[in-house]
Order: sequence, then C-alpha cells, then structure tokens
Amino acid sequence: MAKKNLIGLAKSGGNKTTPLKKTVEKKVEKPKTPAEERDIKAKARVEELLQDVQLSPEKKEDLLELEEEQTPKGAEWLEEQVTLLSEENDLLRSELALAKADYAKIFEENQRIRNGAGIASNDSALQAKVIELFNELQDNHIKLGTDPNSRIGNFRIYCPGFLNRMINFFPFLASVRKY
Repeated sequence: MAKKNLIGLAKSGGNKTTPLKKTVEKKVEKPKTPAEERDIKAKARVEELLQDVQLSPEKKEDLLELEEEQTPKGAEWLEEQVTLLSEENDLLRSELALAKADYAKIFEENQRIRNGAGIASNDSALQAKVIELFNELQDNHIKLGTDPNSRIGNFRIYCPGFLNRMINFFPFLASVRKY
C-alpha cells in the first residue's frame, strides 16, 4: 500500500512534498590584498626557479672536519692565556689614558673659546689682520647707516650681529669697537 501511494505520488505530480535539501555552503573567497598576491607570485616564481636545484647537501668523503681537542690543557696554556690577556688589558688602558688626555685638551679648548678667550693675544700678526677685517666691516656698516643714497648692494650680512660674533671669538676686538 505504501508502495502504491509512492507510485501514485510520483505519477500524479499533485500532492508533492519536497524532501529537505542539504544546503551546501559555498566557500566565500576573500579578496586578496596586493601584498598577498605578490607573496603568492613570488613563491610560485621561487619554486619555478628552484625546481632543478637540489637543496640538500651531499655527503662527500673529501670534506675536512675539524676535530675538537679532547686533551685537557695544562697550567702552561692557562699561564700563556693570562699573560696575553694582561698584555692586551695594559694596551687598552694606555689607549684609554691617551684618549682621556686628548678629550681633556679638547674640552679645555672648547671651554676657553666659550668663555671668550679667543685666540692667543701674543700672536700679533694674526691679531693685526683680524683688527683690519673688523675695522673694514664696521666702517662699511657705519657708512650704510649715514649715507641716504647708498644701497645695501653686495653687502648682505647683518653687520652688528657679525661684528658681535667676531668679538665673541676674538675678545681683543672689544677695545677697537666704535658702534
């Protein structure tokens, strides 16, 4: 009887009941970023280039292998090592002392310049040339301020600032300052 009902249902097409279909979930592929695409292409290219290359090392009998010394080292070896290390230590100490002395000289000179000591006052030839340059600059500066027809022209420095800077480097210039 159940068989007849099934055959009747199949032939008539009237009272149809659809069996539950299993839903197949489709895999949604995420769009790949340009970096991922580049990585995939790079891996494929590497595999293509290395397909003929054997990457495992071959065992060769003619390779040299160093054997570690298994014999204990004696007191003589230890004394030699201590002597070598102490000599190297002495050398490093002497280099450190030399570097400290050089640093002290540089630091002293820097402090002397910062405090306005400038050049040695006993170098008269240099001092005369610096005074000549200073006088020329301050004369040009004074002329610019008094002559209404003069233009700045080629003289494009800020004279008072430059002159004050020269006084900082060469303190003896303060005695010849006119402005």
